[in-house]
Amino acid sequence: MNNILDGIDNAKYVMIVADAKNLSCASALYTHLLRMHKKVSLVCESKNIDNKFSFLPWFEKIKSGRITSADFIIELNISSLELYDLFNNSNIKINHKMATALYSGLLVETSGFLNSSVSGTIFAAAKELIECGADYKICTDFIMKRATLCALRLKAIMLEKMILQNSAKAAVFYICDDDLKRTGAILQECDEVLEEALMLPYVELSVLLNLDNEYEVLKLKVKEI
Repeated sequence: MNNILDGIDNAKYVMIVADAKNLSCASALYTHLLRMHKKVSLVCESKNIDNKFSFLPWFEKIKSGRITSADFIIELNISSLELYDLFNNSNIKINHKMATALYSGLLVETSGFLNSSVSGTIFAAAKELIECGADYKICTDFIMKRATLCALRLKAIMLEKMILQNSAKAAVFYICDDDLKRTGAILQECDEVLEEALMLPYVELSVLLNLDNEYEVLKLKVKEI
């Protein structure tokens, strides 16, 4: 990861490329680069970006296509805790915008500090980020409480079709294109239901299958042990 910082120091134009799940980290890194007075662009190639991320600093600056003039490209694939550690270990001061972005990332990656990946280290990082000015209330409102009518309609359909298999160790969901069209939801909004299923007793895996394409696996979640 230190190679990223070295590359940034020597670059004239930095392009951060992230997918939707890494937008929190991308926002924090983007803020740091602006503070360094670097020319920087943030690119997200995911087709649909969930509106729950719209509160992130610089969300309106996200581009959908790559910039050919950038001389240093960061293909971002790092957890919020890893980026937090990188900043701290490199004596990079975390301001309130960076703290808000990183805190939101911790919320997303730990399902609101509820999944099995949560440790004392994560709680300590969250505490430090709040002390750095993270707006934890807006993070919680958007990441954990924000629900759309479309998502609720889709959730109802998914739960109606859910079955438990393999001695209740697998929660299986089915969806078709017509379900998305009728509810107005997007595929990313299935993630919350899959995560919730992992909280059921005995369930170790949740999977979403496509009814339109011979039960193609669309999404798969595994409980971390």
